[in-house]
Amino acid sequence: MKQRFKKHVALTLISLMLLSLIGCGKPASTETTTTTETAVTEAPASISDAATTADSTPADASEEGSDAQTVYPVTVTDQAGREVTIEKEPESIVSGYYISTSLLLALGLKDKVTGIEAKADKRSIYKLAAPEFLELPNVGTAKEFDLETCASLSPELVILPMKLKDAAQSLSELDIPVLLVNPESEDQLEQMIELVSTATNTKGNADALLSYIDEKKEMLEKDLSGVDAKSVYLAGNSSLLSTIPISLV
Repeated sequence: MKQRFKKHVALTLISLMLLSLIGCGKPASTETTTTTETAVTEAPASISDAATTADSTPADASEEGSDAQTVYPVTVTDQAGREVTIEKEPESIVSGYYISTSLLLALGLKDKVTGIEAKADKRSIYKLAAPEFLELPNVGTAKEFDLETCASLSPELVILPMKLKDAAQSLSELDIPVLLVNPESEDQLEQMIELVSTATNTKGNADALLSYIDEKKEMLEKDLSGVDAKSVYLAGNSSLLSTIPISLV
């Protein structure tokens, strides 16, 4: 019972972390597209449904309420505008970006993650939701990406931040499919979730996650509708702070 409660809390924190990224900038025009025959139906609408399936395979998720399936091979367009073909459902995934790593957790894919970004021990969410991540090989940072370690893991899918375009090109030349993501606005965050879930055959869990985010946004808007906005001073060296709309300060 205690373990199940911790999983629910972890999924909620992951979702809230993704939710906190919304509003970090103006919606971008970049769109994620797919060239595959994928059936889309309604998925479970609450995060509790997603939590129930968090440790399940994508097939289990579809049995519990979603018929959405990715048909492989699938070709998707990532957030850098690159067309990427994935021949089969990935069983080993490397994520070089903490946001995409957190998304993989929320989509129920932690057992398929074989490598992650550096400084995983600094991410409290990993300690709660996936302590085994702390033992995984790290592939460095956006400033110092470890291409050799990443390639040595023989991943069937790699997810990297936009600034690692050169690394993505090098891995692609090794026939390793790479998705570049850039969740810098609400639209881009949703595009990333759509992109990654299509690539990994987890559309059902993605629908549940997006429904949960929408539910919490509506709750906040309702609860704060009559509250006077306060002036808040934010200081730090994160570029995130420079993109927060004045309406949120």
